[in-house]
Amino acid sequence: MSKGSVFVSVACTALLLAVTVGCTTNPVEKHADAAPPSGASAGKPKPSAANTQHTRQSKEELVLSFYKDSSLSDEAKVRHMTDHLAGIQWRKMNEINEHLSLEIIEYLYRQRAFIPSESFPNVIRASEGLDGALSESYAGLMGDLFTRDRTAMTRALANMDKTNRTQGIGSIGYALSYREPKEVKKEIQQWQAGQKLTTAEKDVIRALFVKLDNPY
Repeated sequence: MSKGSVFVSVACTALLLAVTVGCTTNPVEKHADAAPPSGASAGKPKPSAANTQHTRQSKEELVLSFYKDSSLSDEAKVRHMTDHLAGIQWRKMNEINEHLSLEIIEYLYRQRAFIPSESFPNVIRASEGLDGALSESYAGLMGDLFTRDRTAMTRALANMDKTNRTQGIGSIGYALSYREPKEVKKEIQQWQAGQKLTTAEKDVIRALFVKLDNPY
């Protein structure tokens, strides 16, 4: 092969390599530019400062902050407060703000018409640290909520763990015992006759009747 032919062959090979590299590199670079940064979610907003602050607050602090928020209506306050009642510790609330536990429970009792039925499970689970006047006020609240919507409260109690179910039934039985127990049972039986209760819900009613006979 002559020197001229060798030169032409080398030049052609170099040109072919350049074209091949260019064709394979550009699509990869384009795809890399379109991909979101590692660890980022496209279109997902960052948590706001307010949300971050709320996650740092305890249930007791959250309920207290909503209770003291003068910009909220009573209905809005009650809904926000009951959203965070489950698992609240009333003794801890008193440590944050002395004697405010009783004031808050009494407030919820006065505004009980604003407590939605779907919040009944949260109210039932708010029995930690109740004694004395706190228990009395809590029982009054539970008794009135049961009377207002027996179906929702019975269902909520049936789905509780044993401790909260027993506490809730005890509070309702205690509150209703201030009336004539026979009359209360008659009303409940009339309501029950028109219901299709599960086994667990029937157990709740039976336990409630027992508590009505021995509320203390």
